[in-house]
Amino acid sequence: MIFLSLPILFSPDFNEQHSIIDIFTSRPFQRPFAATCLLLAFFYANYYVFIPKLYVPKKYVLFSIVILVSFLIVLFVPEVFIIGRKMGPPNHHMPLHPAPPKKPFSLLVNHNLFQFIGVFVFSLLLKIRERLKQTEAEKTNAELSYLKAQINPHFLFNTLNSIYSLAILKSEKTADAVVKLSDMMRYVLNDSNSNFTALEKELSYIANYIELQRMRLTPNVKLEYTCEGNIFDKKIAPLVLIPFIENAFKHGVNSEEDSDIDIKINITDTELKLIVKNKCVTTNNNTLNKSGLGIDNTKQRLNLLYPENHSLDISEIDNYYIVNLTLNIHD
Repeated sequence: MIFLSLPILFSPDFNEQHSIIDIFTSRPFQRPFAATCLLLAFFYANYYVFIPKLYVPKKYVLFSIVILVSFLIVLFVPEVFIIGRKMGPPNHHMPLHPAPPKKPFSLLVNHNLFQFIGVFVFSLLLKIRERLKQTEAEKTNAELSYLKAQINPHFLFNTLNSIYSLAILKSEKTADAVVKLSDMMRYVLNDSNSNFTALEKELSYIANYIELQRMRLTPNVKLEYTCEGNIFDKKIAPLVLIPFIENAFKHGVNSEEDSDIDIKINITDTELKLIVKNKCVTTNNNTLNKSGLGIDNTKQRLNLLYPENHSLDISEIDNYYIVNLTLNIHD
């Protein structure tokens, strides 16, 4: 409303004794008021449509064309709204100002361009601010979910039960199992609080997890795990791989069925590839996110931490659940 009132306040007839109708029908007022209405319409169109539909998806050429066309509309269309009026309205002692001399086209362009740029920049800054706040909120929610679910309680209880069984049998593997679980807990509590951590620590965590899971597997479960490539002097987001591996054990193991889990990790100078393949068997887990980080939360973390540097493909082929993840890893 303040923006729309500016042409009235700056009208040459505003301070003289004329009615609001006289002001609205005077030529010096009509063009700037029509331009202001169009600028207002452009502001909301840019804020709600052009920026989210064109600028954010990086369709810069089309976005530029739309902005240029919008400026031309603001520049030329107001002439259509000028209805004109004869000098000297009836029953008034003071006539309205006559139509001013027509401004040079270059001056008209400069005046409208200044206003247009101001409205464009203001709408763009507001939208960027909104998106930053939204992204920050999403990141906070993802981090909270991540922190709450760093340790899968079902895995922890199963591992403790397995260690207890080894202790009852006085197995030589008991001490090794305790060390592996201790290393995992230390990594989760101390080394995984930053956005990125050493790749060798993350892979050590995964290896310990798989070995502890292997302790409780029956002979009808075929488990293969391979890791190839140079793992040193590289960085990765902590606990971003484990949900896909955890999911394979949650939904690919049944003591009454033949189960098959195949986990492969390949590291090159710039990429890490994770392939997790498990046979779909009957389990008591009804959802993929019942515990642990959850697949959905992990997808959100990948979008936040690797927005342009990852690809994820999850499919089900011939009764096998397959995850194929590629990350551009940090040196």
